[in-house]
Amino acid sequence: MLGVSIGIITLIVVGWAILKGKYAPLVLFLSGAIMLLCSVMFDTGTFMPKKALPTGNDYLNIIEFIRYMFSTRLAGLGLLIMVMVGFASYMTHIGANDAFVRIAIKPLGLIKNPYVMVFIAFLLGKLVSMVITSAVGLGVLCLALMGPALAALGMNKKSIGAVFVTSGAASLVLIGGSTAAASAASGLSILDYVFLYKIPAGLPTCLAMGIAHAFWQRYLDRKEGWVCKDHIGDKLIFEGEVKAPSSAAPMIYALLPFLPMILVVVFSRYVLSSIKLDISALILLCVVVAMMFEAVRWKRDFKKLSEGLKVFLQAMGKAMSGVVALVIAAGVFAEGFKALGMLDAIVGLATDFGFGALGMSIMFVVITVLVTIIAGSNGASFYPIVEMIPKIAKDMGVNPVSLVLPMHQASTIARPLSPVAGVVIAIAGMLKMNPLELIKRSSVPCIVGLIVHHVLVFCLAV
Repeated sequence: MLGVSIGIITLIVVGWAILKGKYAPLVLFLSGAIMLLCSVMFDTGTFMPKKALPTGNDYLNIIEFIRYMFSTRLAGLGLLIMVMVGFASYMTHIGANDAFVRIAIKPLGLIKNPYVMVFIAFLLGKLVSMVITSAVGLGVLCLALMGPALAALGMNKKSIGAVFVTSGAASLVLIGGSTAAASAASGLSILDYVFLYKIPAGLPTCLAMGIAHAFWQRYLDRKEGWVCKDHIGDKLIFEGEVKAPSSAAPMIYALLPFLPMILVVVFSRYVLSSIKLDISALILLCVVVAMMFEAVRWKRDFKKLSEGLKVFLQAMGKAMSGVVALVIAAGVFAEGFKALGMLDAIVGLATDFGFGALGMSIMFVVITVLVTIIAGSNGASFYPIVEMIPKIAKDMGVNPVSLVLPMHQASTIARPLSPVAGVVIAIAGMLKMNPLELIKRSSVPCIVGLIVHHVLVFCLAV
């Protein structure tokens, strides 16, 4: 009981610190180390993995455990996240993402009904989100490229902002940091996690959100007295400069951002089972292929190739100090949480109340949504909790996907509902809108997305 009490107090302090905007990795490292220290002092549980090297002193074992976490996470999940982020940045640098976006937005010129356009624009935003993983970058780019077309059809700028602030919700990213962490927590390969669960649940969710957008924006426009036909030809004026995408990259470059996704399928048991290629190695191969394209494009200009490689490596470094540090710190925090007996207490409580997989999943989703809305970050809400899922799922005898995937997507769907989220602030600033008005316009589609997605996951995973 003492361990549980310490865990609850620590959890409250950690929640307060993260909500106050403190550096999350430091908060999680400190709290995790303190919980591990308490577990040694009060003998509430063990934490040393079998592969770690015992020091002969229980207190120094805490330092050894942190070293072990750095060693294992950097060599595995950490490296994977770093090369993923590096690849995404490299695609932006060479103009491959822009080449894809130019192709994706062409259908907009064929649609005349503004509310059908809302639906199509949202789906196009989801398509673009598969290659641009930054929520802020995605929302701003989509607004800059598609916003003027929607405004010319007479669409209210509030509706336009709501469509693109939710472009990153219900993520369809096939290769990303949170996807890698979620697949690891589910005990699945990235390929199986994405194609057996994430995409089958995500696509219908996106369709439901797009339909909700069309009806919700139409309802609010009518309530405010906005008549689209009276505003046909309006121009959308942005606050501040909006960087237009480069048109220099050849159109064939539009295929490059999807190369890892294609090769993941090709080098799998479903196609070429004889070739075993680690995901990190596969992405490095894609970087090499992209550099070969660049060598032909720039006639083997060494300076151009060097600049591209530098962007890739610098992005890896930023990922190390950002997402990867958060993942390692979350692992230390989760182990401290477990060593105090908190996970056993949660499972016992769920069993006593008869929660089961559905009740536990709803509880984690509610926590994730609340933290995301208050903190404005899906990473701060997702990574610390996902580390605890494998043990909870094992103890409850449930499919870990039924706990991981709803929480994973809830962290992205709830982000547009946060007044401090970067994408909300950026788009509200560009459109000179009150962020709360933008959240109101996004609320119903996001709530629909949360409900539909949760139902779909349980149909797939239970």
